[in-house]
Amino acid sequence: MARRDKHGRRKNEDGESDEGCCAATLDTLAHPCCCGGVWSQAAALWLTLLRPSLTTGHGADPAAPPPRGRVAAAMYRSVRHYRVAVSPTRPPCCPYSPSCSTYAVRALHRHGALRGGRLILARLLRCRPGAARRRGYRDPVPPPRH
Repeated sequence: MARRDKHGRRKNEDGESDEGCCAATLDTLAHPCCCGGVWSQAAALWLTLLRPSLTTGHGADPAAPPPRGRVAAAMYRSVRHYRVAVSPTRPPCCPYSPSCSTYAVRALHRHGALRGGRLILARLLRCRPGAARRRGYRDPVPPPRH
């Protein structure tokens, strides 16, 4: 039988608690599953924008076609690079439906770089299980304004 600490959490042989990837992060800003939290996600996005050679050659995303604007297209390529090269190497952990990367692709296609970028940033800031539970685990991209 596994050992437990005074709070009822399981402990491994070294005496450290073994709660899994998302334990005790229900309402924190940094979600450890997804690339180490919001700030490291933003840093990864920034680095892929600075190195466009890594983002070429992936083609169109099935979630949405590429946007028309130059800045939105560059952001789209960086998200597409994450979806093709980085995401398959990590376990799925986004609590929302659709996932944050699918949300980003659709937001850039529907709203462009400025509003789409704001929507993506807001989504990354609320990407944690507590916020997802309050929204019913669904968070679609809003329709375009006319």
